[in-house]
Amino acid sequence: VLVGICVERSVEMIVGLLGILKAGGAYVPLDPTYPKERLAFMLRDARVPILLTQERLVEALPEHGAQAICLDSDWEIIAEQSTSNPVSLVMPENIAYVIYTSGSTGRPKGVLITHEAVVNHSVAVAQRYGLQANDRVLQFHSISFDVAVEELFPSWLSGAAVILRADRMLPSGAELLQLVESEGVTVLNLPTAYWHDWVHELSLSEKQLPVSLRLMIVGSEKASLERFMTWQKLVGADIRWFNAYGPTEATVTATLYEPTAVSYTHLTLPTNREV
Repeated sequence: VLVGICVERSVEMIVGLLGILKAGGAYVPLDPTYPKERLAFMLRDARVPILLTQERLVEALPEHGAQAICLDSDWEIIAEQSTSNPVSLVMPENIAYVIYTSGSTGRPKGVLITHEAVVNHSVAVAQRYGLQANDRVLQFHSISFDVAVEELFPSWLSGAAVILRADRMLPSGAELLQLVESEGVTVLNLPTAYWHDWVHELSLSEKQLPVSLRLMIVGSEKASLERFMTWQKLVGADIRWFNAYGPTEATVTATLYEPTAVSYTHLTLPTNREV
């Protein structure tokens, strides 16, 4: 059963995701900040019979035929249900989630990802990133982007803590720095464009990165060599750095590149400044 989930970044969001999977369903993330027309198309296309949401979002949602359950105001009804573990007959080849991408035409396209694919990905990146129970991983991306899968499941499999950022506009570089410091964040996974701006801001402010941060993952598009060299001047080799890329259809991350100390020592910028 496909279950829509349209909630703000919150504890309810986490409860909803895990509840859907534990019951044997597959979640369909619907970002409440998306245009109403896009949400309407996704709801029609996925034909979800159940929609998890929050009371304050109900009026803003487009018309739909799903049974809506408010995770923040329906707890009296939910509490009447059994507290025993549900019996799930899910197999590895069953769907875990459906994420809509714009595709090459700009028309949203639902990508179906199975449990076995999520497990393979989560175990692999947890090992590659060296995730441990003492890690604190920032949950930065919208759950409508598959990078959120990489922030959540490998962390939980490793016993690490997931830190939710405020659900509003993207934080400024200074706000992100403060969040990393105050929450003791050890792992960051940022979109390339945002990371580019953050590195530039850090270089101007000359502020030091918190000592808690040990791993930086940059992905979704090509990273600038110039920004990477600036990053290295700021942090040296103290923080591991990965460039990650993968289409949604290949389950989040298909390729990872980690420059070694030798490889980035000899980097030079092209003379035409095209990086």
